[in-house]
Amino acid sequence: MSNEEDIGDDQPPAGDRFVTVTEFAAFADYTATYIRQLQREGSLPRGGRGMIPFIAGVRALIRFLRDSERRSSKSAADSRVRDARAREIELRNLENEKRLVEIEDVNGLVDEMVGSFRSELAGLSARVTRDLTFRRTIDQALNDILHRLADAFNEKANLLGARSAAAGPVQGSDPGRLGSGEPHLSAHGGNTGTA
Repeated sequence: MSNEEDIGDDQPPAGDRFVTVTEFAAFADYTATYIRQLQREGSLPRGGRGMIPFIAGVRALIRFLRDSERRSSKSAADSRVRDARAREIELRNLENEKRLVEIEDVNGLVDEMVGSFRSELAGLSARVTRDLTFRRTIDQALNDILHRLADAFNEKANLLGARSAAAGPVQGSDPGRLGSGEPHLSAHGGNTGTA
């Protein structure tokens, strides 16, 4: 250790000159009021009325700023930990209250419900009419609706961030087709040629 480091915080090193608080504040780029406040708190040395030992003051100011930075850094880290713990508790409470569910569970439920709905729609045209042309018209209208809905569901899922990159579209990009895909089947299953 050098002789300067051995000197206590209270005493200025030998040869230190005293300057006014205003001069010291101008040098340190702080206001004189702030420097006086640091002196009152004991963070900076005093050197008589309105004076401060220059070298001891600079050293004390550097120590004070380093300590403040450490406290601030530690405080920020503590704050992040507190925030993370509070978020964890909040999520646990929401889950216990059944107000928070896994997105995979929601997507599975939606897929199941949409699948059941599609199954019911698949037989709709046959239940409505025996006329094959009219059946194709109904199936085409339903297919158009399902394509629009699939696009809308995928768009909403993307906006909500409900799907991961690996999960793929909510219902696939092609909702499939309703009807047999063979337009010329009679009601009894035989080929009639034209409807």
